[in-house]
Amino acid sequence: MDFLEIVINILSSGLPCCLLALGIFLTYRLLDFADLTAEGSFLLGAATSGVMIYNGVNPFIATFTSIIVGALCGVLTGVLNRYLKIPKLLSGIITLTASASIALIIMGTAKGNTESIFKSQISFGNEVFKGSPIQTIYSLFTPYSYNADYGIWQVVAPWGELIKLLIMFIVVAIAMVLIYFFFGTEYGMAIRATGMSEKMARAQGINTDVATIVCVAISNAVIALAGSLYVQEAKSVSTITASGYLVIGLASILVGEAIFGKRTFKNWLISVALGSIVYFVIVTIAVRLGLPTELKSLLYAILITIALCIPLMKMGFKKLFKKNKNNKEVSKC
Repeated sequence: MDFLEIVINILSSGLPCCLLALGIFLTYRLLDFADLTAEGSFLLGAATSGVMIYNGVNPFIATFTSIIVGALCGVLTGVLNRYLKIPKLLSGIITLTASASIALIIMGTAKGNTESIFKSQISFGNEVFKGSPIQTIYSLFTPYSYNADYGIWQVVAPWGELIKLLIMFIVVAIAMVLIYFFFGTEYGMAIRATGMSEKMARAQGINTDVATIVCVAISNAVIALAGSLYVQEAKSVSTITASGYLVIGLASILVGEAIFGKRTFKNWLISVALGSIVYFVIVTIAVRLGLPTELKSLLYAILITIALCIPLMKMGFKKLFKKNKNNKEVSKC
């Protein structure tokens, strides 16, 4: 059971981050757009979805609203860059900075909050709405029971957790399929062409400004969906716990590419998604071996560095193997 719990914890964290990594992948790899909006759209997606669910709104409506909010973040970043001519990096920083304050305002609208119009965190794990636990997209299909000893609602294990993972997997799979088919369409190929060579794309009659904004909007919509899945799984969100996910997404992309490769677009998408699972496996093993949680950021940095060095290491091994092979052939002669 301990092993099963570890696997469940890894997948519970890794599956939402599959979407985070896919969202960052769309701008970072396809569009060559260093978009720092990701962390802001993740926080806003989590805050929007969390507050709406906390206030008793249908979780599917809350999830869809978070996707719209994330897309708007992407549109803002795209407009700042393409029409106001602000550099890509600064455009993302501006939206990211604004997102933190907007998230405080959104969380301040949670029911029962009379202290201030701002609120830095919300938690609805033990809350009830109309006599039953507050519903998420997971709990709608998951058996719950009331623990009278602790006064909380708990998932009936292990089936409840397995059903929750199945729902996560279905959402991630649908998102991957939609991304794959969209970027295989004529307009999707136009966006990919914009990332490869903007001048050539313009020469082919593609409106590269609009294509860039659309791609950044889709990217941040997917990231906001990841934030929504995250908050519905954790049943809490704060401006602190929702930070640092940009690094996690980047590390997942690099680890996935290094291990599984990027031969075709389909293979590339699967590699990015699997990279987030592998990433959390590595983090879980490190924590189990005694790594203090305060040193997680150091582990993130080391993983990214190793992933970036893998192509160079592969090239070095190939050269060494080729050199040894040539030496053996010479010695035989």
